[in-house]
Amino acid sequence: MEILVVDNASADGSPEVVRDEFPEARLIQNEENVGFARAVNQAWPHASGRYWLLLNSDTEVGDGAVDALVAFMDRHPAAGLATARLVNVDGSPQHCAQAVPSALLTLLETLRLHKLLPGRVRGRLLLGPYFAYDVEQQVGWTWGTALICRRQAVEETGLLSERFFLYGEDVDWCLRMRKAGWQVWFCPTAEVTHRGAGSAPADQSDAMRRALIHQRIFEAVACHRSRARMAALHAASALSGGVEWLAARIRHRSATIPGETLRFHARAAGRLLVANDRHR
Repeated sequence: MEILVVDNASADGSPEVVRDEFPEARLIQNEENVGFARAVNQAWPHASGRYWLLLNSDTEVGDGAVDALVAFMDRHPAAGLATARLVNVDGSPQHCAQAVPSALLTLLETLRLHKLLPGRVRGRLLLGPYFAYDVEQQVGWTWGTALICRRQAVEETGLLSERFFLYGEDVDWCLRMRKAGWQVWFCPTAEVTHRGAGSAPADQSDAMRRALIHQRIFEAVACHRSRARMAALHAASALSGGVEWLAARIRHRSATIPGETLRFHARAAGRLLVANDRHR
């Protein structure tokens, strides 16, 4: 097993710890923070194995997790990427199995029609918080937190897009993998504890981080969808957020969707609708 550590100009003594306590690891030090995608890509020329495991700095790998991921990829030759089962410190699952955002799925959830579906069907269709995280599942996209990659798939599809500094690069990569004919999977037998926000700026609030992640997801999806489909998706998302905001106000509760996210979808839908009209 090769261990490659890319340090993005950290100031907490991490490089020294790697050099002193893990001499077997290859350390790549950057003089400045070059972003997640570019830093990860720097490790690729030094990797020689059949598989390449991306692992965030705020994770703890469970016993046997790496072996479980390798065995999973061996059993699924069409899998280009597979995520481990990510859990919080208390053992509860994180929602790393995601469906690709679409206007149809958004409206299905907004109109509460998903509640008419059996639980297992709803979970496999919508994923995210509806999925049980106890079975193998092919997914639309997943996080780059603890992500194993097949060498052949990376060579055919390319590395992470460096147009994304932080967030969104995982969505784009998964969609490119799928477009190239590879599958993206969730592996339930490999458990990794993810403390979260370890790669985010220290002065960034949790609400700001969630809003930024949300926007980057849609920006990544836009790289693979037509203007018309993105206009429909943003309009459906704005409607969904508006309904949620109104329901929260009626119940005198705080809305879970930030106002900036609502404005992001409304502005994007407006721009795309105008652009589509001009192109007719």
